[in-house]
Amino acid sequence: MLVNWNTLTGNTRYTNGTFFRGALVLKTMLDLTKEVQALGFWINTELHEEDGSKLNINLDGLELFHFFNGKRPAFYAVKFIQRLKGTVLAKGNDYILTCYADGYQLILFNCATINPRYSVEEEFLKTERKEIHMQIKGMAPGEYQVCKWQFDRDNGALYSKYWQLNSKHGLDKEILDYIVDASQPTLTVSDEVISDDWSFYAYLDLNAIHFYEFRRTI
Repeated sequence: MLVNWNTLTGNTRYTNGTFFRGALVLKTMLDLTKEVQALGFWINTELHEEDGSKLNINLDGLELFHFFNGKRPAFYAVKFIQRLKGTVLAKGNDYILTCYADGYQLILFNCATINPRYSVEEEFLKTERKEIHMQIKGMAPGEYQVCKWQFDRDNGALYSKYWQLNSKHGLDKEILDYIVDASQPTLTVSDEVISDDWSFYAYLDLNAIHFYEFRRTI
Protein backbone atom coordinates (compact mmCIF):
# COMPACT_ATOMS: atom_id res chain seq x y z
CA MET A 1 0.00 0.00 0.00
CA LEU A 2 1.33 3.40 -0.96
CA VAL A 3 0.84 5.86 1.89
CA ASN A 4 3.65 8.41 1.56
CA TRP A 5 3.59 10.44 -1.63
CA ASN A 6 6.50 12.53 -2.84
CA THR A 7 4.43 14.97 -4.89
CA LEU A 8 5.28 18.20 -6.66
CA THR A 9 3.79 20.99 -4.58
CA GLY A 10 4.20 24.61 -3.60
CA ASN A 11 6.10 25.72 -0.53
CA THR A 12 3.39 28.15 0.62
CA ARG A 13 -0.37 27.79 0.89
CA TYR A 14 -0.83 30.30 -1.92
CA THR A 15 1.37 28.52 -4.46
CA ASN A 16 0.19 25.13 -3.22
CA GLY A 17 -3.41 26.17 -3.80
CA THR A 18 -2.98 27.92 -7.14
CA PHE A 19 -0.84 25.13 -8.64
CA PHE A 20 -3.48 22.80 -10.10
CA ARG A 21 -2.23 19.19 -10.11
CA GLY A 22 -5.27 17.18 -11.19
CA ALA A 23 -3.73 15.42 -14.20
CA LEU A 24 -0.42 14.81 -12.39
CA VAL A 25 -2.22 13.07 -9.53
CA LEU A 26 -4.46 10.98 -11.79
CA LYS A 27 -1.62 9.95 -14.14
CA THR A 28 0.56 8.96 -11.18
CA MET A 29 -2.23 6.81 -9.74
CA LEU A 30 -2.79 5.09 -13.08
CA ASP A 31 0.92 4.45 -13.57
CA LEU A 32 1.16 2.86 -10.11
CA THR A 33 -1.66 0.34 -10.56
CA LYS A 34 0.77 -2.43 -11.55
CA GLU A 35 3.19 -1.71 -8.70
CA VAL A 36 0.95 -1.31 -5.65
CA GLN A 37 -2.21 -3.00 -4.42
CA ALA A 38 -3.74 0.01 -2.66
CA LEU A 39 -3.35 3.78 -2.27
CA GLY A 40 -3.62 5.62 1.01
CA PHE A 41 -4.76 9.23 1.53
CA TRP A 42 -5.25 11.62 4.40
CA ILE A 43 -8.91 12.47 4.95
CA ASN A 44 -8.28 16.23 5.11
CA THR A 45 -5.61 18.87 5.51
CA GLU A 46 -6.45 19.46 9.16
CA LEU A 47 -5.62 15.88 10.14
CA HIS A 48 -2.54 15.84 7.94
CA GLU A 49 -1.22 18.95 9.63
CA GLU A 50 -2.51 18.12 13.09
CA ASP A 51 0.14 20.18 14.86
CA GLY A 52 -2.02 23.23 14.03
CA SER A 53 0.78 25.21 12.40
CA LYS A 54 -0.52 27.41 9.60
CA LEU A 55 2.97 27.63 8.17
CA ASN A 56 3.61 23.90 8.00
CA ILE A 57 3.13 22.40 4.54
CA ASN A 58 3.39 18.63 4.73
CA LEU A 59 4.68 17.06 1.54
CA ASP A 60 4.51 13.38 2.47
CA GLY A 61 0.97 12.60 1.37
CA LEU A 62 -2.20 13.67 -0.41
CA GLU A 63 -5.45 14.80 1.21
CA LEU A 64 -8.92 14.15 -0.16
CA PHE A 65 -10.48 17.21 1.48
CA HIS A 66 -9.42 20.72 2.48
CA PHE A 67 -9.88 22.29 5.92
CA PHE A 68 -13.57 23.02 5.36
CA ASN A 69 -14.50 19.82 3.49
CA GLY A 70 -13.82 21.21 0.02
CA LYS A 71 -12.71 18.45 -2.33
CA ARG A 72 -9.06 18.48 -3.36
CA PRO A 73 -7.84 17.18 -6.78
CA ALA A 74 -7.02 13.75 -5.33
CA PHE A 75 -10.71 13.28 -4.50
CA TYR A 76 -11.76 13.66 -8.13
CA ALA A 77 -8.76 11.66 -9.36
CA VAL A 78 -10.03 8.75 -7.27
CA LYS A 79 -13.56 9.23 -8.64
CA PHE A 80 -12.31 9.19 -12.24
CA ILE A 81 -10.33 5.99 -11.63
CA GLN A 82 -13.36 4.36 -10.01
CA ARG A 83 -15.42 5.34 -13.04
CA LEU A 84 -12.91 3.98 -15.56
CA LYS A 85 -13.86 0.51 -16.76
CA GLY A 86 -13.55 -1.93 -19.62
CA THR A 87 -10.62 -3.05 -21.74
CA VAL A 88 -7.84 -0.63 -22.68
CA LEU A 89 -7.84 -0.21 -26.46
CA ALA A 90 -5.15 2.44 -26.75
CA LYS A 91 -2.87 4.34 -24.39
CA GLY A 92 -0.39 7.18 -24.73
CA ASN A 93 1.27 9.92 -22.72
CA ASP A 94 -1.81 12.11 -22.90
CA TYR A 95 -4.75 9.72 -23.35
CA ILE A 96 -6.35 6.40 -22.41
CA LEU A 97 -9.14 4.81 -24.47
CA THR A 98 -11.22 1.91 -23.14
CA CYS A 99 -14.11 -0.18 -24.44
CA TYR A 100 -16.86 -1.52 -22.19
CA ALA A 101 -20.25 -3.20 -22.65
CA ASP A 102 -22.20 0.00 -23.34
CA GLY A 103 -19.63 2.02 -25.25
CA TYR A 104 -16.26 3.70 -24.80
CA GLN A 105 -14.38 5.89 -22.33
CA LEU A 106 -11.60 8.35 -23.11
CA ILE A 107 -9.37 10.30 -20.74
CA LEU A 108 -7.23 13.18 -22.00
CA PHE A 109 -4.41 14.66 -19.90
CA ASN A 110 -2.24 17.72 -20.06
CA CYS A 111 0.42 16.69 -17.56
CA ALA A 112 3.01 19.41 -17.01
CA THR A 113 5.73 19.36 -14.38
CA ILE A 114 6.64 22.96 -13.65
CA ASN A 115 7.88 25.01 -10.75
CA PRO A 116 4.69 25.67 -8.73
CA ARG A 117 5.77 29.31 -8.30
CA TYR A 118 4.99 29.85 -11.99
CA SER A 119 1.36 28.86 -11.40
CA VAL A 120 0.58 32.46 -10.40
CA GLU A 121 1.90 33.82 -13.73
CA GLU A 122 -1.04 33.98 -16.11
CA GLU A 123 1.05 34.57 -19.23
CA PHE A 124 3.23 31.57 -18.43
CA LEU A 125 0.19 29.34 -17.88
CA LYS A 126 -1.08 30.21 -21.36
CA THR A 127 2.07 28.69 -22.87
CA GLU A 128 1.35 25.40 -21.07
CA ARG A 129 -2.08 24.93 -22.59
CA LYS A 130 -2.36 22.06 -25.04
CA GLU A 131 -4.44 21.50 -28.15
CA ILE A 132 -5.14 17.84 -28.93
CA HIS A 133 -6.67 16.47 -32.12
CA MET A 134 -8.23 13.08 -31.44
CA GLN A 135 -9.41 10.68 -34.12
CA ILE A 136 -10.96 7.44 -32.88
CA LYS A 137 -11.26 4.81 -35.60
CA GLY A 138 -13.33 1.67 -35.71
CA MET A 139 -16.07 2.66 -33.26
CA ALA A 140 -19.24 0.57 -33.40
CA PRO A 141 -21.76 2.57 -35.48
CA GLY A 142 -24.83 3.92 -33.75
CA GLU A 143 -26.27 6.75 -31.71
CA TYR A 144 -24.31 7.80 -28.63
CA GLN A 145 -24.85 10.02 -25.65
CA VAL A 146 -21.49 11.70 -25.06
CA CYS A 147 -20.81 12.90 -21.52
CA LYS A 148 -17.72 15.01 -20.90
CA TRP A 149 -16.33 15.94 -17.49
CA GLN A 150 -13.80 18.79 -17.59
CA PHE A 151 -11.58 19.19 -14.54
CA ASP A 152 -9.08 22.05 -14.42
CA ARG A 153 -8.32 25.18 -12.40
CA ASP A 154 -11.47 26.91 -13.71
CA ASN A 155 -13.73 23.85 -13.67
CA GLY A 156 -13.73 22.16 -10.29
CA ALA A 157 -10.62 23.55 -8.60
CA LEU A 158 -11.35 24.67 -5.06
CA TYR A 159 -8.81 27.48 -4.80
CA SER A 160 -9.92 29.43 -7.87
CA LYS A 161 -13.49 29.54 -6.57
CA TYR A 162 -12.17 30.46 -3.13
CA TRP A 163 -10.35 33.52 -4.48
CA GLN A 164 -13.26 34.59 -6.69
CA LEU A 165 -15.50 34.91 -3.63
CA ASN A 166 -12.98 36.15 -1.09
CA SER A 167 -13.23 39.64 0.40
CA LYS A 168 -11.68 41.73 3.15
CA HIS A 169 -14.58 40.69 5.39
CA GLY A 170 -13.67 37.02 5.12
CA LEU A 171 -15.83 34.01 4.28
CA ASP A 172 -18.81 32.96 6.33
CA LYS A 173 -20.38 29.48 6.44
CA GLU A 174 -22.83 30.23 3.64
CA ILE A 175 -20.04 31.25 1.27
CA LEU A 176 -17.87 28.28 2.24
CA ASP A 177 -20.77 25.89 1.69
CA TYR A 178 -21.35 27.41 -1.74
CA ILE A 179 -17.66 27.01 -2.64
CA VAL A 180 -17.78 23.34 -1.69
CA ASP A 181 -20.95 22.75 -3.74
CA ALA A 182 -19.74 24.72 -6.78
CA SER A 183 -16.22 23.26 -6.96
CA GLN A 184 -16.70 20.21 -9.11
CA PRO A 185 -15.83 19.21 -12.69
CA THR A 186 -18.03 20.70 -15.39
CA LEU A 187 -20.34 18.23 -17.12
CA THR A 188 -21.55 18.67 -20.70
CA VAL A 189 -23.78 16.24 -22.61
CA SER A 190 -24.37 15.88 -26.35
CA ASP A 191 -25.97 13.41 -28.76
CA GLU A 192 -23.80 12.06 -31.57
CA VAL A 193 -24.40 9.70 -34.49
CA ILE A 194 -21.18 7.82 -35.19
CA SER A 195 -20.77 5.70 -38.30
CA ASP A 196 -17.17 4.54 -37.90
CA ASP A 197 -14.64 7.24 -36.98
CA TRP A 198 -15.05 10.16 -34.62
CA SER A 199 -12.69 13.14 -34.44
CA PHE A 200 -12.58 16.35 -32.43
CA TYR A 201 -10.27 18.99 -31.00
CA ALA A 202 -9.76 19.43 -27.27
CA TYR A 203 -8.11 22.38 -25.55
CA LEU A 204 -6.61 21.49 -22.18
CA ASP A 205 -5.39 23.87 -19.50
CA LEU A 206 -2.34 23.10 -17.35
CA ASN A 207 -2.75 19.66 -15.73
CA ALA A 208 -6.34 19.47 -16.95
CA ILE A 209 -8.36 16.26 -17.22
CA HIS A 210 -11.09 15.67 -19.79
CA PHE A 211 -13.06 12.48 -19.18
CA TYR A 212 -15.38 11.34 -22.00
CA GLU A 213 -17.98 8.60 -21.87
CA PHE A 214 -19.62 7.41 -25.10
CA ARG A 215 -22.81 5.56 -24.16
CA ARG A 216 -24.33 3.69 -27.05
CA THR A 217 -28.12 4.19 -27.12
CA ILE A 218 -29.01 2.41 -30.39
